Amino acid sequence: MKDQRGLDPLTDDVIHRIEPRVLDSLTPAQFSAIVEAIQTSSRESRIIDIRSVLPLYFARYYCVVMICRGRRPCVRKTETFRRNRYSLMGGIVFASLVALPFLLLLFLFLYLLKYAWGIDIIPEFHLYDIFE
Repeated sequence: MKDQRGLDPLTDDVIHRIEPRVLDSLTPAQFSAIVEAIQTSSRESRIIDIRSVLPLYFARYYCVVMICRGRRPCVRKTETFRRNRYSLMGGIVFASLVALPFLLLLFLFLYLLKYAWGIDIIPEFHLYDIFE
């Protein structure tokens, strides 16, 4: 059997679940690669990592809540696509909201200038007639 001294409890538990004949057939490089993969996945930093046991008279329930960012490449690609798409849309909405008051002020200024010069673009129709 492979040398299992110094393994953390999770890695030791996973290794003990492998059938002994399969474990004996692993080369030292394969065994160390499996151990490294298990230990790497268990060391990920998580924002929230809550683990508890709820012992009842008839059973024990394990409660685990873990929240962390997805690290798989397909998740990262999707996140990047969404972030780029929505940042462009957010920029357009923000620019529109900033430009809208300026456009309204420009329209008001041009209307007052037209009114002051006495220019009548549409005869018998004036903006102030709408509000009366």
